[in-house]
Amino acid sequence: MLKFDSACRHVRVKSKILARRYNHSFESKLIDMKQLCSKSTQQEIADALRPHFENQYPLLLKWPNIDSDAVRCWKSLDYLRMKVGEDAPCTVEIGGSYTNPDMERPEITFGDYILYMKLFHEQYGEEGSRRSNENEPDAKNLVYLAQNDLFSPLHLDFDVPDLCQDPSFQVGNGRIYSTMFWFGPRGCVSPLHYDPLDNLLMQFVGRKNVVLFPPMRLKDTPPVVDDDDVDWHYAGHDGQQYNTSPVDIINPDIEKYPLFKKAPMAIECQIEPGDILYIPSKWWHHVTSLDTTISVNVWWR
Repeated sequence: MLKFDSACRHVRVKSKILARRYNHSFESKLIDMKQLCSKSTQQEIADALRPHFENQYPLLLKWPNIDSDAVRCWKSLDYLRMKVGEDAPCTVEIGGSYTNPDMERPEITFGDYILYMKLFHEQYGEEGSRRSNENEPDAKNLVYLAQNDLFSPLHLDFDVPDLCQDPSFQVGNGRIYSTMFWFGPRGCVSPLHYDPLDNLLMQFVGRKNVVLFPPMRLKDTPPVVDDDDVDWHYAGHDGQQYNTSPVDIINPDIEKYPLFKKAPMAIECQIEPGDILYIPSKWWHHVTSLDTTISVNVWWR
C-alpha cells in the first residue's frame, strides 16, 4: 500500500509540472487516483469520492470491485449467455463509433451477439497488442453493444455504490437516473462528448483508455453553429448532437478543425477490472476499448 501511495504522489507531482505528450495532438496529465480494495466499505468509497464530487473533478478509484462476481465471471461468454438469456433483445452499433455517418444501430438477440464475440475472438483475440497494430480489426467489423439498459440478471453480480441511491452519504442527492451496460471488442470507441449528469464508470472486463477535457463555455441549449460561435470541440457540427464533437481526438484533422489546437489540457487514464472512474457532469470524455471490455455506468444526481 505504501509503495502504491508513493507512486501515486510521484505521478501527481510530475503531472503538475510536466504535461505528457503522446502521439496525439493535445497535452494531457494523469488522473487523480485513490487506492481502495475489495474490503472497502460503502462509507469509505463515499468519503474517497466526496471531495472530487464537490470540486467537480475526475477521480479514479482503484479496485473497489476487484472481488465482484462481475470481474470473476463476465470474462466467460458462456456465463453471460446463460445469465442474460439467448433471446434477450439488445441494440448494437455497427461501425466502430456513433459519429460514423455509415453506422447502423439494429436490434439483435443477445445470443447472436455472443456468437459474434466468439468469432471475433477466433479472428483477432481478446486482448489488444501492447506493442504493435498487427492484426487489428477494421472499424467496419466492430459491433458494439453500447448503452443498453443493464440486463436485470446481471444486477446480482456486483453492487452499485450506495452513494448513488442514498442521500445520507452526501455525494449528490442519492437518486439514480439510469444504469447502462457496455460490451464490445477492442477498437470500439465512444467519441468525444459530455453528459449532463455525474457518472460512475465501473470496469469489469478488459481495459479502456479514457481522455477527459474540462467543460468550457457549455450551454444548456444547442449552440448556434456558425463561424462566430465555434469552440475547440466543434460540438454540434457535421451533423452531431450539441453534446458530441465530430473531432477524432486521436487522429484529428487540424485543417478541418483548427481550433482543436486550443483544447484545454486533458486528463488521461486507463481503467482496468475492478476500477471505478468518476466523470463529473459536463466533462468531455472519449473512451477507447483496448481489449474485449465490459463496463457498467451509473448516471445519478
